[in-house]
Amino acid sequence: MKKVFALFLLLAMVLNTRAAVVYTKQDSLIYEKYISQLKAEATLPIGELIVKTALFFRDTPYVASTLDNNQEEQLVVNLHQFDCTTFVENCIALSRTLKTGDYSFSNFCNQLKSIRYRDGKIEDYTSRLHYVTDWIYNNSKRGILEDKTLALGGIKDTKTINFMSTHTDAYKALRSDSKLRQKTANIEQQINNRAEYYVLKKEDINKVGNRIINGDIIAFATGIAGLDYSHISIAYHYNGKLTFIHASSRAMKVIVEPQPLYDYCVKSSKCTGISIFRAIDL
Repeated sequence: MKKVFALFLLLAMVLNTRAAVVYTKQDSLIYEKYISQLKAEATLPIGELIVKTALFFRDTPYVASTLDNNQEEQLVVNLHQFDCTTFVENCIALSRTLKTGDYSFSNFCNQLKSIRYRDGKIEDYTSRLHYVTDWIYNNSKRGILEDKTLALGGIKDTKTINFMSTHTDAYKALRSDSKLRQKTANIEQQINNRAEYYVLKKEDINKVGNRIINGDIIAFATGIAGLDYSHISIAYHYNGKLTFIHASSRAMKVIVEPQPLYDYCVKSSKCTGISIFRAIDL
């Protein structure tokens, strides 16, 4: 294991020198610990492996906007802080890394990049899949995820997606770059033209709860104008109820949500329903 870790550190230093990956020593140590503890579970179905990965990060602090601290768009590996999206992305990427049998840091970076960026390529800020709708479309197209919402009774949502282009002051990269603003607007138009956006109404969640399996990705549709989803999490059947694991901005850490999924959604005035996506096993 010491030899493997030494090679990992050498590769990581090379990658960092080339500015291809941004990470800290703390992240490399967490990665080593994760591989050491979870590699024996690699034969599990990927959904179960995603849950074990999510639980590995329980109590990790919630921190927003950890991907937006660099002048140029780069792959950020941050395993010591998460927002709801980076938590889910890392859980999928780490699980896929284990399933491949290649435990190298470079493989994990490639898995994360493939999930986070359009067609797995980093070009600029707009190549990051900011909208969950776009994230699902691209990852489904490349055989990483499968949208289960329609099969579970979801209906097409015809909502216009334009939150980023109409709230550019909320995004540091868009405030002073007219080219990025235009590219963002173009991407939103592509999303709207696809019209492939399905949502299960929140009052119908209990009807299909037994068909949502551990490790499914749950996205929470929102009533906020111009926005598709406001939160994302990992499904988890726990103590006889369907709930989820998430990086919670309320608890300020990764938690197993104490409320059942249905209750959580019904009590939220902004949640209009959920969409369910399943990782495809390797």
